[in-house]
Amino acid sequence: MNDALNLEHISPQRRNLALLGDKGRISSIYKDCWVNYPQVSSIRTAVRAVYEMPPKTQAQCILISGRPGMGKTSLFERVQLDMDSLRKRHVDSYGYISFSLSPNPSLRGFEESISEALGVPIGKICNGLVPEAFCRLAQLRSMRLVLIDEVHNLLNAGRVDQRKNLAFLRALSSPPMSLSIIAFGVDDAVHAISSDAQLERRFQIYDLPRWKENESFRSFLAGYESALPLRRPSELWRQEKVKFLLSITGGITDAIVKRITRGAVWAILDRKEEIDLDCLEKAADIPPYLDRLDHEE
Repeated sequence: MNDALNLEHISPQRRNLALLGDKGRISSIYKDCWVNYPQVSSIRTAVRAVYEMPPKTQAQCILISGRPGMGKTSLFERVQLDMDSLRKRHVDSYGYISFSLSPNPSLRGFEESISEALGVPIGKICNGLVPEAFCRLAQLRSMRLVLIDEVHNLLNAGRVDQRKNLAFLRALSSPPMSLSIIAFGVDDAVHAISSDAQLERRFQIYDLPRWKENESFRSFLAGYESALPLRRPSELWRQEKVKFLLSITGGITDAIVKRITRGAVWAILDRKEEIDLDCLEKAADIPPYLDRLDHEE
């Protein structure tokens, strides 16, 4: 069967999926799939560079922000994998912790999140100062980074708690700890950080904007298509499909991915094996589960 098919439009590591039956291919289509593209690649590279930097008095920090649905959480998870990979590769690697900020942030919430990430209590945060137990543990583990998701939740706190929270983040990125904070959040995250001028200066800000009709978007579409186990090329990068996807999704990554994955399932169910405009239009609805799939060998 492999000899009869030209699967060059699929990335080599996923071509075997195109040889599965319809049920197996549909299942693989619905699984989360990471697609690297220039913008997120540059962010990942920047985080790795910060991880490898010699300690600085005031640590270099990064804020990644974007509208909901632009892939921020997927990127957060990918950065975690990057850090794990770096640590396995180097014997004398540096440590990091990661957590998501509570919807109702407080210093107590920071204590609980960091203690859970470390696996041991860190003590009480007083006057924005880092607990001594946390300082010692961070030193023992050669800690360099703190990854924080949902950092926009800082804005949910009252004014007094906001000041305390920001003072604590400032202390984390100052001596004696000098930890680099890699923060992720929706657009409001920029406002949360910028309300403290001292802290804001330490952050390099990266934005994940809505998609537009450009080469970067075509590259993303081509990359996503190469992960789909369809037996014919869909050429999602063609202008008519690019315009349709942007017009129907507003350029939001999550909505685009839903259209493409559902369109790919429709392409299998309709025996087309490629995503055409009709498949993308039908993808407004979730494709039905067909009984014939239960009888596959």
